Amino acid sequence: MSKVSRKIIKESIENVWHPCSRMDQYNDQNLIAIESGNKSWLRSVDGREYFDAISSWWVNLFGHNNPYLKKNITTQLNKIEHVMLSGMTHQPVIDLSKRLNALANMDHCFYSSDGSSAVEVALKVSYHYWRNRGQKKTKFVLIENSYHGETLGALSVTNVDIFSKNYHSLLNKNIILPNPSPKNYESEKKLKEFALESFKKAEVILNKHHKKIAGLIIEPILQCASGMNYYHPIYLKKLKALCSKLDIHLIADEIAVGFGRTGKMFACQHANIKPDIMCLSKGLSGGYLPLAATLVSKKIYQEFLNPDVEKNFLHSHSFTGNPLACSAAIATLDYFDNRLSMDKVNEKSRLFNQIMMKLGKYNIRNFFNIGMVWRFDLPETNESMNFESLAREEGLLIRPIGRCVYIMPPYTSTLSDIKFVVKVLEKIFKKLQMDIK
Repeated sequence: MSKVSRKIIKESIENVWHPCSRMDQYNDQNLIAIESGNKSWLRSVDGREYFDAISSWWVNLFGHNNPYLKKNITTQLNKIEHVMLSGMTHQPVIDLSKRLNALANMDHCFYSSDGSSAVEVALKVSYHYWRNRGQKKTKFVLIENSYHGETLGALSVTNVDIFSKNYHSLLNKNIILPNPSPKNYESEKKLKEFALESFKKAEVILNKHHKKIAGLIIEPILQCASGMNYYHPIYLKKLKALCSKLDIHLIADEIAVGFGRTGKMFACQHANIKPDIMCLSKGLSGGYLPLAATLVSKKIYQEFLNPDVEKNFLHSHSFTGNPLACSAAIATLDYFDNRLSMDKVNEKSRLFNQIMMKLGKYNIRNFFNIGMVWRFDLPETNESMNFESLAREEGLLIRPIGRCVYIMPPYTSTLSDIKFVVKVLEKIFKKLQMDIK
């Protein structure tokens, strides 16, 4: 390691509080100083290259240093970098909103800067809607093991202890439904059976408490932060029908799974449903600038058109609808239209999966693929932290969740890139004596 790299890492440890990290464990062996990126690869200050197998926390869709996206951002930068959206507007936010509403079949977009903020907006809108209608619906429903962010409202609908346990006394007490994912992907039939059994349990709970429930928030099809847990779309379809019947808002958290990750533009499309509220972020800007959006149905939006100021939604963020971030998002949607359509992404996924299937012969569990996501569980005898460090030594950036190892690469990754991933994983399996079955 060079002196320059050591200096950067030392100064980062001394001055930066890194997210989702144990700061006491950082040293120059496990903190990488990144200098640049190109396509699906990152380059360190020392010149080492790393394949970004997790899209820099699931945000990057079309590769680093993408000239198409950069051009749109710099064109906008030469016009205006930011203007407040209260009392003003601008073309990028209008164009983006029109396109998102058309894609998702929604009515209005409210903008913020990150996924947690998008969820906060969704929860407040749902609660405020019922308050405006004179109904005391103050509870929210979440799914067991779900994750929706780390601000206090979002944490109150998150059921992953490592994130929420320390703050329980600060959080609203909400209603938790049994998890619809069996975490065992033996067959489509068993997945469907488990989903239907889970729905029956959910139906009992929702029927009992629906009069006090404002909304139900769910990660459609795939629960990412709790270990890439997939569940059958029939659960989501039945849940939406029940929520509509019981006057409960269905809030779709598409933050991690939207924009093609599961093989559809939005994961809700697997169940052919339209939520009442949809939360977007991460891939929304292609991974280039912080941006989030909360989309609402026309029925919800119109409830806030009232001369009484208390019945209006007065929530705000300083950088709401930032023109630069909106220009990145427009370029992202343009890229889908003009360069890499969902059909082409899915074609890549099928080709990549033929290579990834080679991993199934090793002693791993619950290997599963949907869209541009691959996941498997390590045997109990193997440590995920050691697995991650071994991968880094080979130039592969991954971030296991417990024993779940997942690959969620940028869509511009090549067949050669995926062969590299498999080669590295096989090398680690052999090193850890994870024998062939």
